[in-house]
Amino acid sequence: MPRPAAKKKKPLADATDVTSFRLDNHVFYLFGQIFGHRNRLLNRELRQFSIDYPRWRVLGALNEHPGCSMQKLADKTAVDRTTLAHTVRIMVDEKLVHRHARASDRRSVVLALTPRGSHLLTQILPTVLDINDRCLAGFSKDDVQNLLTRLRQMIDNIKE
Repeated sequence: MPRPAAKKKKPLADATDVTSFRLDNHVFYLFGQIFGHRNRLLNRELRQFSIDYPRWRVLGALNEHPGCSMQKLADKTAVDRTTLAHTVRIMVDEKLVHRHARASDRRSVVLALTPRGSHLLTQILPTVLDINDRCLAGFSKDDVQNLLTRLRQMIDNIKE
């Protein structure tokens, strides 16, 4: 079902006044900073498990959505299918992910964690959660819930 057209809203800042534009007041620049710093730290910590952020993201998504298609996994991870296909191929070779044809449609592929993939997720999850807690230091439970609500709203606003 097509998404209703978004209403045109007045911009929060004058787009023609480049002298007043400040990156550190730009929400998506700050998101980039958060992801960049967090992912560097996460990759450093995940090396001990011989895994990286892209594979962690697939493990987490398949844990929550077992038996999903490549398209659904691409939607859940917000990764383009070409990049995701490469990551999944590596994970199949590493025996972390099982890929098989859907019984109802042999052209459709279903993905799931292998026992080895589930075990690895169990091992790395404390590290991931510790880093997430570090990112949210100083936030109350209400702050976190409000942030999650607003972020989900942003996703709904932009999702195609």
